[in-house]
Amino acid sequence: MVKPGAMPAAKDSSQPLVTALLRGLEVLRCFGYGRDTLGSSDIARLTGLPQPTVWRICKTLESEGYLVAEQGGTRYRPGLSVLTLGYAALHTLDIAALSAPPLQQMANQVRGTAGLSTREKLSMLFLQRNEANDAVLNFNMRAGTGVSMAISASGWAYLSLVTPAEGKALWAELAADDAAQAREGQKAFKAAHAGFEKTGYVVNSDVLFPGLSSVAVPFRPSKREGIYVVSCSAMTAVFGTPELHLQAGQSLLRIAAQLAQV
Repeated sequence: MVKPGAMPAAKDSSQPLVTALLRGLEVLRCFGYGRDTLGSSDIARLTGLPQPTVWRICKTLESEGYLVAEQGGTRYRPGLSVLTLGYAALHTLDIAALSAPPLQQMANQVRGTAGLSTREKLSMLFLQRNEANDAVLNFNMRAGTGVSMAISASGWAYLSLVTPAEGKALWAELAADDAAQAREGQKAFKAAHAGFEKTGYVVNSDVLFPGLSSVAVPFRPSKREGIYVVSCSAMTAVFGTPELHLQAGQSLLRIAAQLAQV
């Protein structure tokens, strides 16, 4: 009840616009490596939004150049406007650009890939990804794609640097999202975390992907918020020994120490 003489509380007219904006961003986030084009039913499944709502959002995004319709309007792909935003975001992250030369050397060292990532919800988003010219790969990703925190080396590295309370909360979120994957990941993480406490890096062999081994090091930059992770990956057949993991871990620790000053 409004008291006599008091002005009624003003309604926040911006809320519907904010909600629409967030829904539009959720739709755009569905696209990524391996999901270059999507139908409205695919987007509805990924976002949990009703399909009629997804259809309206897609039409709006299409009219502004953020999506392009294909196959007679039944599927969509990101438009140039999205690419412009993406490149602008990456360019503001000078840490990604500065990480490229040492990560390329790291990729060459292990004859695989090396990358810089940070947390994005329950995934580790790669801001930089480098590949050796003679890389022997059975699994690869590009910058801008992510991997689950529960089963990836970069995710384990991130979880190794947070406080025990933060780690417990994150594992609870991961379990709520995918209980089976979280159980598998947390069981393997215990050994990886024990190794991290001794060496400063984590090792993930054949958990994220069969036949793939990865080493990762987390760090906190001194001039920005958040935790970042540098990592490298190669086929277990050529990168599966403790000696090679030690060499890679020591190299990644040096890279992390350099980037922590950025």
